[in-house]
Amino acid sequence: MRIGICEDDLPVAQKLAQKTRAFFSEQGYPCDVQIFADGGTLLGYAYGFDLVFLDCRLPDGNGLDVARRLNEKADPPMIVFVSAYREYVFESFEVGTFRYLLKPIDDEVLNKTLDSFMRYYDRDTVIGIPTKEQNRFLNLSDIVYIESNGKHSIVRFVGSGQTDCLYYDSTRPLAEFAEIIRSPRFFRTHKSFLVNLSYIEKIEAGKITLTVGEQVELSRRNMKAFHRVYNNYLKKAL
Repeated sequence: MRIGICEDDLPVAQKLAQKTRAFFSEQGYPCDVQIFADGGTLLGYAYGFDLVFLDCRLPDGNGLDVARRLNEKADPPMIVFVSAYREYVFESFEVGTFRYLLKPIDDEVLNKTLDSFMRYYDRDTVIGIPTKEQNRFLNLSDIVYIESNGKHSIVRFVGSGQTDCLYYDSTRPLAEFAEIIRSPRFFRTHKSFLVNLSYIEKIEAGKITLTVGEQVELSRRNMKAFHRVYNNYLKKAL
């Protein structure tokens, strides 16, 4: 997942980045954290974010205005305001803030905020599956795994009441699906497979058996990270 920190006080931003990386590392989820000193640079960044920590007072303007611009994007991030002042709390509600944190940020409050974000982030969503015929749509929870098929991919899923896999031949490559599906329920077990962890039945000898009876590969390179992420997933599922 991608996280942005827009804060002109570099030591504060670096400390927040360090604690955020530590939280997600402990949870077993990789994250990319980028720091921005002003709103203009954040808004001009080429990639989108899942979560943005945004100071209410920035060198080039008001953080609330930056939040409004972020909300205009096709896939807006969750926004957490950080400020040494309480005066912006009520205004922040107008731009749909997820949380409002006061500086200095308490570690426990930060961890609770990130934990709440993860629960929201992992909600079931609908994703478009482009095919040669038309654009199909699936709930993430119905996708069992996605397999690379040259420059395209095969999306295998279960329908309502189904136990066997159905599939769509998608014109979207696996790398793009891996970029779009940033849910912690999915893991790239192999360069050719993106797997929904909730459908795993058995793991042995570099192979993962899924509840639908099919198998996917688990590469040596990804094995350590996979076990960390999967064990964390199982803890949360209990």
